Amino acid sequence: MSELKQPVEGSSGGGGSSSSSGGGGSCSSSTTNNADDTIIEEDSDSSCHNCNLQGMFEEIQNDLIYIKKACGKFGQWEDQVNDSMKGFAFQALDNAFKQRTGSQELTKETSYLQDKLKNTHRIVSMLKESLHSSPQLSSVNLNSQSLQLAKDSMIRREFNRYHCSVYLPAELEVESNDKIMAEISTFLEIAAVYNDLDVTTKLCLLCFSVFPENAVIKKKVLVHWWVGEGFIDTLGTSGKTAEDTANQFFNDFIEKGLIKPVYKKGRPSADSCNMDPYIRDAVIILAKRAGFFNFDSNGNPTEDFTRSRRACLVKTEEGSSIHELPYRLEQEKVQSIINVNEPNLDFRSEWFSKMKYVKVLQLGRWQSSAKHLIQVEDSEFLKGLKNMRHIRYLSLRGVSRITELPASICKLSNLRILNLNGCADLEQLPQGIGSLKNLTHLDMYECYLISHMPTGLALLYQLQVLKGFVIGEPRPGGNYCKLADLSGLEHLRKLSIHVDINKTSDAAKRELISLANFKKLRSLSISWSRLYDTPKKPLTLKRIATKKFMSRVKSTKPPPPPPSPLMDPVSVPLEKLNLNYFPGSKMPDWLMQWDLNKLKKLYIRGGSLSNLCHGKQCKWGATNVRFKFLEKLQMDWSKLQDLFPDLTYLEIFECPELSSIPCDENGVWKKAD
Repeated sequence: MSELKQPVEGSSGGGGSSSSSGGGGSCSSSTTNNADDTIIEEDSDSSCHNCNLQGMFEEIQNDLIYIKKACGKFGQWEDQVNDSMKGFAFQALDNAFKQRTGSQELTKETSYLQDKLKNTHRIVSMLKESLHSSPQLSSVNLNSQSLQLAKDSMIRREFNRYHCSVYLPAELEVESNDKIMAEISTFLEIAAVYNDLDVTTKLCLLCFSVFPENAVIKKKVLVHWWVGEGFIDTLGTSGKTAEDTANQFFNDFIEKGLIKPVYKKGRPSADSCNMDPYIRDAVIILAKRAGFFNFDSNGNPTEDFTRSRRACLVKTEEGSSIHELPYRLEQEKVQSIINVNEPNLDFRSEWFSKMKYVKVLQLGRWQSSAKHLIQVEDSEFLKGLKNMRHIRYLSLRGVSRITELPASICKLSNLRILNLNGCADLEQLPQGIGSLKNLTHLDMYECYLISHMPTGLALLYQLQVLKGFVIGEPRPGGNYCKLADLSGLEHLRKLSIHVDINKTSDAAKRELISLANFKKLRSLSISWSRLYDTPKKPLTLKRIATKKFMSRVKSTKPPPPPPSPLMDPVSVPLEKLNLNYFPGSKMPDWLMQWDLNKLKKLYIRGGSLSNLCHGKQCKWGATNVRFKFLEKLQMDWSKLQDLFPDLTYLEIFECPELSSIPCDENGVWKKAD
């Protein structure tokens, strides 16, 4: 709870098993240590030294919960409960629970505590009975000091049950108190849901604790993190991908009300999610209690990994946590580093290289927007990666000033995911990248300075997702990876390609034809470089004369032969096709030969397309279609429906020649249920 400042005495869970003790006895609970030393509690029967006292405590607790609910319901009570009795009751209750949570010596006489509890029990029972039976009960002043003391005591008691520190303001106002009561109610609900989860699901949920309040989080970010931690794997034998497994967790969290999907423009599916602030506060408490991360008094994750084995890079008004890391020794304890909002990766090479057992290095940005800039002054520290033989997930997404990766990165045999997305200064990949035998995800999207792919890509036999493959201008010797070389990757299901060739060249066409041989491909995205979209030169008298002469020459030539009839279509199992800035006016020939009967999503952005006819019947089976920046595409609603007979969702933006399309103000049309 980041806005609550003043600490109140309580136990803090930091990664070890803990116990709460009171005046007459002690209760213990069973805990399980995960492999990373995170403490996950298991349900077990509590054994108490004095059963009578425990029973009395529980009855008082139940009565107080009833009173708390009653106070919320009877806001219109007309008279006040007798001030003296109310003050005595709540003051006695507060003292009794302070004794239970350890403010008194454990050596106090049991008989004294019994007498005190009996007296408190009698008064609280009377108060409950009067609330229940009297139809003319007077209103309790919700601003009264004694009632605030009672609520404070309940908050202390409930939070101390979970061995957590409690933060309360020095003076409670009505709005502040209501907020605290809402938070404590939410916490108890979330704690109950959390306790019913299995160990892996608990650990996945705790990852949400490090993200800022109200943050919109891409699911992909969490999936990669979970793979890195080993909560899920990408090398499963059941046929399920890591994304399939993770979606089960997301759906479970959504069903239980722990997170909310974030839909963009009412699209039928959501690739992002967020968490309610109260739920996030509760998850922070649970993460701190489990020793999953360390947090400061404001609820911000810190770089302190001494108890959690996980560190966060956080920049606040007080300073940058990355500058504190050199003072944290025993780097071999570090299992994960997550960059929350640190813009400068000023790692000291000697410190960085000692993280021998790290599994997750999320150093790049997790935010979707490229406005979150991250840079390095010197990438020399990356040479320390050679010592990190256990690393499974490395993200340098959006980090600038990295021109090359050290060759030693090819020795990371356990690496599953390498994210280089948006490394705008990266010029090439290491030639030995084929040594990463367990690599399943490689993202080089928007690494525009890379002109050709190393031949080792064709040796990544476990590769499932490849983004940013470059088709460049042919060069002598041909010592680079061609698209056809990847057709032997049996697990490749998602591929994005950047065509960096002049549109007049046939080299790209010759490579793209080989896509028909990718039998497991489900998602394909192709982007054509816009560097060659130079504006036409204005016509001069000389150019006009030349143009007329060439037209006369062409008229003397025999007409070109008619186009060859379509060959038998090749079945391609694509489910999603994304075409960006295609330079032609009609669909390319290699695509016309494909049977896309499984295609569900078609996204076209920019370019010169004016004819979308596909196949012999000139129809698409896609149900989800998006068009953006298609200035030359002319079509009315009737023709579009003929072209996409199974259409259920359409999104249009900056397509001025599409007419009579019944879209809403966001450019969206949905088929009525």
